[in-house]
Amino acid sequence: MANESESVPPSDWLPEPPARPASEPPARSASEPRAAGTPYVKLLVTYACVVVMGMALTWAFLSMRAVAGVGGSCGSGGAYEISTPCPDGSWLIALGIPLLLVSMFLGSGVGMSIGAPATLLPMWALLFTSLGWNFLEFGFADGVEVAFLVCGVVFWAMALPAWWAMFAALRSNLRAKLKLDPERRPTKAERKAARARVSMWAAGSLEGSLWWWLIYAVLLAGGALFGVATYAAAA
Repeated sequence: MANESESVPPSDWLPEPPARPASEPPARSASEPRAAGTPYVKLLVTYACVVVMGMALTWAFLSMRAVAGVGGSCGSGGAYEISTPCPDGSWLIALGIPLLLVSMFLGSGVGMSIGAPATLLPMWALLFTSLGWNFLEFGFADGVEVAFLVCGVVFWAMALPAWWAMFAALRSNLRAKLKLDPERRPTKAERKAARARVSMWAAGSLEGSLWWWLIYAVLLAGGALFGVATYAAAA
């Protein structure tokens, strides 16, 4: 008599696996990509870099003003007699410029990986605008200093393309969000209708680049205030 177990398929020997509850989600495959979450680390790095940029810009601005206030040149240390010692706190410019460049490159690289605008244009525009203002102001402080005035004009000319590029990008973004035709001037009614359907000001949304620029402005202002405080402490 033949063994009955020989006619039974091997799969029938094993117990059936327990049924999965209906509320339990299916198991994720090892090859299936995980959903991307909020990049908190990259956000914090980007924000920190913008704050450091504001602080470093302030150091450069105030240090340059201090040096310009004593004639534009000074010295400290060494074996020779110094006719014009450097003002207290002016040494921060030697730390501020490298720190500004490092924070700009790091903030741009990390920020662009999560869709944030690069910090190169804001840094370029603010740096040359602020330093150019110092040159122009001190060019008229005691008579007319032609060298200071020329430097001020050159610095502002260098800052102008960055301001124009940011303005053009902002204008293009606004028109795209408001769905306005760039070939003609929109009417008042069209502007009102566009503002009614715009969604870039949705609560908690960072999809519109205007949110990024507003956050950058707040962080730069905070960094500038911290820069003023630290410069005053160093001076």
